[in-house]
Amino acid sequence: MKSCFKRLTSTTAIAAAVAVVLMSLALVAPVQQTAFAQSSGKQLKIALVTDALFSDGGWGATAYSAGKLLESKYGYKLAYAENIAIPDIEATLRQYANDGYDLIIAHGFQWGDPAVKVGKDYPNTKFVVFTGLVSSQNVASIFPMQQEGTFLLGALAATMDKTGTIAYVGGDQYPNLINLFEGYKQGAHYVNPNIKVIGTYLGDWDNPAKGKEAGLAQVNAGADFLFHVADTSGHGVIEAAKEKGIYAFGAVADQNRLAPDTVLTSFVLDIDKAFDQAVQMVLQDKFEGKVFKPGIEAEKGGPGDGIVYLAPFHSLDGKVPADVKARLSQLTQDVIDKKIAVPERYAATSDIGVTVQLDGTSYSVTGISPQSKVTSVTVNPNNKSVNVKFDKGGDVELKLPTSMISGISMVKAGSTDVQFVTISSTDAETHIKFTVPDGSTSVDVYGTNVVPEFGVMAALLLAASLVAIIGLARFRGSSIGLGRL
Repeated sequence: MKSCFKRLTSTTAIAAAVAVVLMSLALVAPVQQTAFAQSSGKQLKIALVTDALFSDGGWGATAYSAGKLLESKYGYKLAYAENIAIPDIEATLRQYANDGYDLIIAHGFQWGDPAVKVGKDYPNTKFVVFTGLVSSQNVASIFPMQQEGTFLLGALAATMDKTGTIAYVGGDQYPNLINLFEGYKQGAHYVNPNIKVIGTYLGDWDNPAKGKEAGLAQVNAGADFLFHVADTSGHGVIEAAKEKGIYAFGAVADQNRLAPDTVLTSFVLDIDKAFDQAVQMVLQDKFEGKVFKPGIEAEKGGPGDGIVYLAPFHSLDGKVPADVKARLSQLTQDVIDKKIAVPERYAATSDIGVTVQLDGTSYSVTGISPQSKVTSVTVNPNNKSVNVKFDKGGDVELKLPTSMISGISMVKAGSTDVQFVTISSTDAETHIKFTVPDGSTSVDVYGTNVVPEFGVMAALLLAASLVAIIGLARFRGSSIGLGRL
């Protein structure tokens, strides 16, 4: 994951047509693809370049493997360059473009801006940045929605957790790494709203001893699942889990081989599929200078444009109960079908919450917001609504228990309709997202049913520690920097 997380310069909304294009490319049979290349007589010159090491067992190694698969499939001979120093990226791209390469696959976020710069001077060369967030006429980026995969890891951990605490370790606190862990936290809280998720950032990607120390500290704090996104430092996290007899999750590649009795699964990037799609765009003269954001797929090589999936359980398959597997499968499909939204979040969040007491029964309302905090909640049974007041307007997410209000159909700020999005809805709670308009400090949430209590005003208990939190920041790439991957 060597340079995926360095400078995030922009974000791009992906049109529906992107998914259609990627899906159509993914469904073309390999035999037909090879036949096309042969019949066209075009032998592409392809270079794969990265600042990672092809021997790192993760980010760089998976790219090298994908390159070799392209060679086998198409009969091409790729050029490879690894361990490129960051200051040498532009010169490396310029060298291969000058040598007449048709397609340069730049593996790592750091390659994005240099690819755009060099691409202007070599309009006949196509550049694909994996992972990137840049585009121009001859530069495309693939930026997978990895948080959808980590959402599933968090849900799996929360389903099998026994201590009420799970943990994660990151190489450094870069925005895209935060995004991965926010997905992990969302998945855990989706299954168990009360689970505790603790995290550590090492500031070091290549220090297994430091990773192990952090992992052991988290286990001592009560965690019984460890998840890392930390390159070789993460190997130490896995070693800590092995030593303590608990499960760990791997990242980017299937890392079960590092500790077969410890690594339960990993979120994996289907780089084979991504690179093949890049080649097909060039072969079929359908190259688009866009940012593609494919999400999860049910399994490696699955239909559609997804390129993020969970690795199999391997020898630990028998340790995962059938009902847990069934729930994980359903959650995966729900994310694919967009029944569950896992938004991109590049700033850390923590939950805010209030407890409403009605006739001796407690109802917990939780949420997250970058600007606001909840000041009061009032349940109005007569008009089937819940009034939520904030100290100021802004973006907010709320999780309301269905035992308190169900069938949410409308949100209003005074007489003004407020557009809202249902992120998820379960038997336990409904999770919605909306923006409190400027100048407003309260909204009414309407449903088909509210708790049928006689009281109109609910008593509110606010813990002093619940303060305004950082999160859901509207992403502006020009102000955010990424590190590895």
